[in-house]
Amino acid sequence: MLLKLTEELPLNATIDEVWKLLRDTPRLTRLLPGVKTVAALNEDGVEAYATRVTENVGPFKITMNLEVRVTEMIEPSLLKAAIKGGDSMALNRITGFMQVALNTAPSGTLMHFEASIEILGKLATLGAVPIRRRTTQAFAEFAQNIQGQFAKERS
Repeated sequence: MLLKLTEELPLNATIDEVWKLLRDTPRLTRLLPGVKTVAALNEDGVEAYATRVTENVGPFKITMNLEVRVTEMIEPSLLKAAIKGGDSMALNRITGFMQVALNTAPSGTLMHFEASIEILGKLATLGAVPIRRRTTQAFAEFAQNIQGQFAKERS
């Protein structure tokens, strides 16, 4: 099953402020629903992170171990990353990519988020509807959390 997400998110902040958030992995991680911990992988010449994501999808609680690798970065406007991982029993797998592009907007910054994620294994048999619903909810929560970061900073 393939999921594609795109979102335009207006932010009341400068590009530099938004970029600073994107590059602050611990702070950004706290804004992601279902993500509890993140650890840098110490690999020469590669920026990569390991994380564990726990989500309820329909009646199931699913925990996935994911690896996120930065594949391209143009400071302060573009960040691309590859995602891969699976559960501990190897019944479910995820692969994909995400991209965040920042542009100046009249009221601050416009964040364009794009992701393409392929879900394989037993999780995919749950069907597109509950997975798409939960993914959409999680992303909406993440977007609100990001906007809330800049609303707090402006207060």
